[in-house]
Amino acid sequence: MKKFETEIKDQKESICMEIITLVENLVYKKDLKAEHGLSFLIKTGDCKILFDVGQTGIVLENAKLMEEDLKDIDFIILSHGHYDHTGGLEKVLEVNKTAKIIMKKNILQQKYSSTTGNMREIGFKLRTEYKNYPNEFLILEEDYILNENIRVITEISEYTDFEKIEQNLFVKDSDNYVGDKFQDELFLAVVKDEKLNIITGCSHNGIINILKTAMKKIKINNINLVLGGMHLSGIKLNERCLQEKNNEKIQKTIEELKKINIDKIYTNHCTGIDGFIKLKNAMEDKISYSYTGSKIRI
Repeated sequence: MKKFETEIKDQKESICMEIITLVENLVYKKDLKAEHGLSFLIKTGDCKILFDVGQTGIVLENAKLMEEDLKDIDFIILSHGHYDHTGGLEKVLEVNKTAKIIMKKNILQQKYSSTTGNMREIGFKLRTEYKNYPNEFLILEEDYILNENIRVITEISEYTDFEKIEQNLFVKDSDNYVGDKFQDELFLAVVKDEKLNIITGCSHNGIINILKTAMKKIKINNINLVLGGMHLSGIKLNERCLQEKNNEKIQKTIEELKKINIDKIYTNHCTGIDGFIKLKNAMEDKISYSYTGSKIRI
């Protein structure tokens, strides 16, 4: 486990944190824009983190409308290599020349999807050009600590046998397309008041696997907040076998979430409306939707 060489001081007192959803699939607030993508602005007393950057440059437009400045972001964390989480990076780096970009090395793989019937590329747009930017790119091969309370977790253990169902998502190996094992995925764990707060992008490796990994690594079993996509959306719903598998995945996810001591879940994006409704029906007030413009304080 390594620690970044930053000027962020150790935090002996409980941190105050605000998380703003800058980009998400839905929007209800006037003038803000939505797109199929995700971006969270995380503000603490000592640093500012941009977790994912959406699909396009609307992350900058929404930040400006919400009077948030992305020029002084300390870290940009990319949860995985899909375009809807990394596509806005080029625009963000036009205004921020100093932020450190945190990602895993497998983000540089060529990524594809067959959900439309044809194989289309959906990967990291800057996977060959990122070295041309003045920003420092920290390509992780293990977990990292940003400060005493905030940790980037890169190694996700497998605890379940139902979360990794067929997703029609691939990486290119030479001239072959092989199923994506999402070895580029990472998530953020924040400790506050002796509880965990988990921030994830799409949870391709499974939200239960992510939560159990965090609890084991940090040795805290109480979770205050879970925020992000859970990839419970319907996958090729015209294919009955995949629809049935996805419905089974949603039900088992709900059963496992109920076993974990979680105060609040804010989900969105790839959880899908069908997934969200089933979560909401089962867990009621514990579940909320974090749409574009939403703010959470912990």
